[in-house]
Amino acid sequence: MNGKRKVLAALAGVTLLAVVLLGFGVLQLARIAARSEFAGIETFGFALILGATALVLPTAVGWFAYRALDRQVELLTAEIDNSPEDGTPRAFVVEGSGSAGELASAMTRLVAELAGRVEDGRRESRVLQSIVSAMKEGMVVLGPDRKIRVANEAFLQLFRTPFDPVGRLLVEVVRDPAVFRELEASLPPGGAIRESLLHLPGPGRSFELRVSPLSGSTPDEPVGALILFFDVTRLEALERVRREFVADVSHELRTPLTSIKAFVENLIEEGLADRDESLRFLEIVRKHADRMGALIDDLTDLSLIETRAVALDLAPVDASEVAHDVVAQFAFRAEAGGVEVQLELPSPFPLIADHRRLWQVLVNLVDNAIKFSHRGGVVLIAGDVREGRPRITVKDTGVGIPPEALEQVFHRFFRADKARSRELGGTGLGLAIVKHLMRLHDGQVSVVSELGRGATFTLEFPPLPPSDASDQGLGSDVSPKTGIGGS
Repeated sequence: MNGKRKVLAALAGVTLLAVVLLGFGVLQLARIAARSEFAGIETFGFALILGATALVLPTAVGWFAYRALDRQVELLTAEIDNSPEDGTPRAFVVEGSGSAGELASAMTRLVAELAGRVEDGRRESRVLQSIVSAMKEGMVVLGPDRKIRVANEAFLQLFRTPFDPVGRLLVEVVRDPAVFRELEASLPPGGAIRESLLHLPGPGRSFELRVSPLSGSTPDEPVGALILFFDVTRLEALERVRREFVADVSHELRTPLTSIKAFVENLIEEGLADRDESLRFLEIVRKHADRMGALIDDLTDLSLIETRAVALDLAPVDASEVAHDVVAQFAFRAEAGGVEVQLELPSPFPLIADHRRLWQVLVNLVDNAIKFSHRGGVVLIAGDVREGRPRITVKDTGVGIPPEALEQVFHRFFRADKARSRELGGTGLGLAIVKHLMRLHDGQVSVVSELGRGATFTLEFPPLPPSDASDQGLGSDVSPKTGIGGS
């Protein structure tokens, strides 16, 4: 406001000067006219000069003041036009301390405030973009025209999209007609939030869709939609496993309980009249009770192993000694079944393992091998070291496993030959226990089989520390029979 006051003061001073001059001139004209020294033409000319002076002098001063202010505004406008477009705040400066200077100061404050707001917006945008990118759930935002406005990486991977889908129609990204129809059907017709289930036929994955409407800037503007894809494949698989588990346990318990109930009722009706027959019935009842007890023990053990509630006592173990104990345990049963058990494991054969759990793994495998071998069959326990990893194999010449069943053989209650397994008292949990115990040892178990020609189960353990391997004289590869390094 100082500049404006100065201009107004100057104009007022010049105007006052012009009025003074004009008044002085009028007085002079009156004096001249009274003396009649000049003619009328000279009087008129002198009055005209005085009037012109009174008009031109304020106008000239005002014009020069306007031009000075206009030049300052032009300079300020040029500085604004030359400002960087990246939103960096800067100060605007003009010469003088008048209105233009005050305008420059106001512009500096305004630009600094706007730059701060722009930077806040960019920061929030970066945070939002990071959150969207980090989401494991697929996310896509559709406009009212069904064109994609935003899509995160999980959505692109879900529909295997190699290009940027922003600006494309949804139908250009979702190529499967059935999936596209499900998505279209799930889009909200109004302001309702909808949830539905989507099954992708290719990868076999299931997703829970949550579709929320996005309002426009005005109430009359058509709405868009936010679609979130929650992967529920694992939940559905777990629910399926739970249902199968309940059904399997119910079936496994129902058979012995039915037999126990029948024999007990028979004993009650007979009144224990025939002692030999009663003892036979009681022996059958005990057999089924033992079977249920074994089933419950295996279920409890498997549950503890799966949840890693079992603590392994890892230590250097000679697997050949453990295998020798297992073979000795099954010697009578193998001889009774006409099955030969051969042990060709190098001695010593060092492992880092839990002694009791290694024994349990070998017992389950050898038990199955004998159980499913015909009379005259052979069960071979061997071992070697491949790429520094000790391996133990249990091979039999029994009935084998169908190719379509190899992937399920380690599932709970799975039996390739259900009748034979139940007849011999199997619970269907042994191989599941083997799989999870090997995982606890940071190892793995695998199987190869040919139907009618037997199966080979391979236990692969973590590499031994160099000191333990050298102490036992083991190289990177060990012959299964001699324990001498070979090719």
